Amino acid sequence: MSSAKPGRNDPCPCGSGKKYKVCHAAEDRAREAASAAPPHPLTADLKAAMALLGDPDVSKLSRALEHLGALLTRWGPTPQLRFDAAAFDAYLSKALESLPDTVEQNPAQAHRDLLVGTVREFGTRPFLEGFRASVLQRASESGHSSEDRQSLCVAALLASPSNKPNRFRPEDIPVLDVVFGVQFHEWCAQHQELASKFEALTRFAEGDLSPEAKEALRQASEGNMEALLQHVQSDPALVERIAREAKERAARVEEKLKQPSTPSLFAPEEELWFTCVLWEPMQAAKSAQQNEGTRRSAVENLIRAVKAAIDSELLHGMLERLRQKAKDSTLDEATRAFFMDAAIAVEAEPSRMVMAALFTSSQEAQGRSAEEMVALADIKAHTNWTPEHFEPYRQLLESMNLPKAAERIRRCQDWLREHPIALSK
Repeated sequence: MSSAKPGRNDPCPCGSGKKYKVCHAAEDRAREAASAAPPHPLTADLKAAMALLGDPDVSKLSRALEHLGALLTRWGPTPQLRFDAAAFDAYLSKALESLPDTVEQNPAQAHRDLLVGTVREFGTRPFLEGFRASVLQRASESGHSSEDRQSLCVAALLASPSNKPNRFRPEDIPVLDVVFGVQFHEWCAQHQELASKFEALTRFAEGDLSPEAKEALRQASEGNMEALLQHVQSDPALVERIAREAKERAARVEEKLKQPSTPSLFAPEEELWFTCVLWEPMQAAKSAQQNEGTRRSAVENLIRAVKAAIDSELLHGMLERLRQKAKDSTLDEATRAFFMDAAIAVEAEPSRMVMAALFTSSQEAQGRSAEEMVALADIKAHTNWTPEHFEPYRQLLESMNLPKAAERIRRCQDWLREHPIALSK
């Protein structure tokens, strides 16, 4: 065939005897258009995501899914990135009511059963199609880091299940586990908010409550939190009173944290975790120029980073520890009252209180033994933090039978592999 492009009415170079316009012209035009089209903006990211899915080191995939969860949490409840909210609430309420009395003997299995049942109910092909389109759209938007785009592209690939009906098992699609985890945490937080309203009401003097409020409290104590929610929403004065008390409590905690004698809100491993993951955004916020737009952007990035750093396990551990200290008879009454205020404030506004503790607290987290305090001092003596610097401390926590604390340090090490820290001394 000749390399010169024939005219429309010339014989087709293929030798068919037909005119070019009715033979290969359309095919050549399509080929030229395809070759001229610019590459898809996510081509490189999708290729990298494919490579990650094929990597035998599954820890990389785990980190990508963990980062996806942080992104979904940051963006908040959004259509197509969550299961239907009303149906999810109704399903969970019913499923939790039907849990066996023996759930405390094997909570991990109960959680797994709840997850599997939920994703089978809501992780349909239509949901996955909408989810895939949504995460690809997000990945195409400007302002995302390479880590963001990789996690979103991994999610898009995982949300493309086999077309064979007998092979479609939602419980085997890990991206649905992430959606469930994020939405379940939000659902729990919503119900904790109800619980905190209940707690606030019970602290008011009985004489200060209307008959309607007392009846709502009675029903809530029997498990009908919906009655409490409806009553609180119907009484603007009560809402204002609860909100005012919460604001005053948070202010008391923040003011107390400024005092040199006030103990830290954090355990040592939590303090190290926040230092690792928030180091860069904190430094950016501190060094931001006086330009209002630049500083606002830096502060917004820090707030997003704080929210992402407070995962459900960390928050649960903080709250449990603060509540235990509030009941510790070896502490004086004022300190116990501080820890009780702190527990309620952290549960209501975890991001705000963590930032307050990071920026205003005078005390550092204290080790649980002399040996632990020495290990912490060794870490803080280094001007550059690497995973190797944290390994002796992680091993010490393991030997102290503190597996959750050791796991938090392991996560610090994973973070430092990608984000080594140079501390200013």
